[in-house]
Amino acid sequence: MLLNQTVAALSALLRSVEYARLLGIRRRELIRYLKKSVSFGLCYAGFGTPGRVREAWMAGEAAFLCCAYDVVTDWRHFDDTARSGFEIILRARAPEPEIQDLAISLYDKEQFDSLSADGLERGAIALRFTLKMMGCERARETSWRDLDRVGYLLQIVDDVLDYEEDIASGDTNCLKSARRDTYLEWLRSEMGSVEARGLFGDNGSVLVRVIESAWSKAERLVQTERVAALQGGHPLLPSTTPENAIMHS
Repeated sequence: MLLNQTVAALSALLRSVEYARLLGIRRRELIRYLKKSVSFGLCYAGFGTPGRVREAWMAGEAAFLCCAYDVVTDWRHFDDTARSGFEIILRARAPEPEIQDLAISLYDKEQFDSLSADGLERGAIALRFTLKMMGCERARETSWRDLDRVGYLLQIVDDVLDYEEDIASGDTNCLKSARRDTYLEWLRSEMGSVEARGLFGDNGSVLVRVIESAWSKAERLVQTERVAALQGGHPLLPSTTPENAIMHS
């Protein structure tokens, strides 16, 4: 896995440097921008098969594009000029129309606040986008069975880790919804260390370590809310199950 992570990080870094000017990255944003892209690359390498360098390189390409997407949506707030630059990059790095459609459909849904499942749909779309870029979508669908479910869980991981930042910036985060406790419980029950290693391998993956970190933070959040529930007299968890919460969003 070390080889995959190194290749993916290098790929993401090179593309980030190549397209920094087109994305309008300012000097004060550069370090944050490069760190985000490389971090995505290290994580996305965990979706691939150890030793498959081509998958790892394309994981880095996908990581850069996801970073660029965050720049134009979160940092530039859906500015039309920023979107035009992103579309130029997308056509250059992901010429397949199906992959482009995934990115643009996600952009439009997020811009017009039409994402399902309290924003967890982002994770499902982003996962499919990344796996298509890597050329391993069919293989992962065979081994993981339900890609959308894995994508939802990974989005919860991301939302847990970014919770305070998203609250401060007003960005979409499933923990801001009425089903917050349901999503925390779903992560705790279905994406712990054992489950993560079963999906992504027990091989020192950065992705698995990130998931484990999110699980631990979710545990702390639940414990904090349990204390608050005892003090305030309100139940910790709603009666809706995680599956039903998503299916009926």
